[in-house]
Amino acid sequence: MKIDLDNVWGNPKYHRNIPIYPVQMENIEDLYDTVQCLLLPKNTIQNPMIIKMSYLAFLILISSDDVNKHFFDKLVTLIKLISRSENIRFDVDEKNRYTIIIDDEIVIRERDFDKIKVIIGEQNLIDVSDESLGTEFDKAKSEARAFMNKRNKKMADLEQQIIAYKCVSKSSYEDIKQMTIYQFRKELERYDLIKSADILQNAQYSGMVSFKEGTVIPHWLDHIETKNPDDDIVMSKEQLDKLVSDKGISSN
Repeated sequence: MKIDLDNVWGNPKYHRNIPIYPVQMENIEDLYDTVQCLLLPKNTIQNPMIIKMSYLAFLILISSDDVNKHFFDKLVTLIKLISRSENIRFDVDEKNRYTIIIDDEIVIRERDFDKIKVIIGEQNLIDVSDESLGTEFDKAKSEARAFMNKRNKKMADLEQQIIAYKCVSKSSYEDIKQMTIYQFRKELERYDLIKSADILQNAQYSGMVSFKEGTVIPHWLDHIETKNPDDDIVMSKEQLDKLVSDKGISSN
């Protein structure tokens, strides 16, 4: 079994001979601004021509008017970020197939871009999938997420997260700037688990706090599941079946 630690070490990923670099924390604001060009719900457009298009061709198509041309600007900046190059140009062949050329030697074709889009998401912990189930369902998810955000305690914003990380890690701000977004997010998540485990284990061993029978105290090396952004608002069929079973209701 091959273990892939590229994201942990902050190494570039390669698709064919194309290096895709993880974005560092000092550029996180630029990434969050430019990555919008990867989040357009192409497959919700009920047009066979659009659905058959590559994402790159679709993005260039919608950027061709004045209203949406900012998406192309974001794409250019994003490519510069993930290639760590300022020498970027676009080309189109006689069959209207687009390519992105970096440093006059690295060529990203339309089919490459679809794969690179996924890599960018994985490297920087951003969901760039286009798996919409339709406008009404997406609207319902958006409303449910807004409700949950109001109901739950507000999470620290990015500035507060950076300050918190500096406090617990004793790193300098310059060190944090050089971290990749993946490293920062994953380390912060692990710090949270370590702190929680430490508090609960100390409480257990002190004898001053009792836990219900069967309570599992977290360990600082426990596996942290990757969360789906819809987990708290969308119920799977398996979850529904379990719910009705627990309530003594038969499910067909």
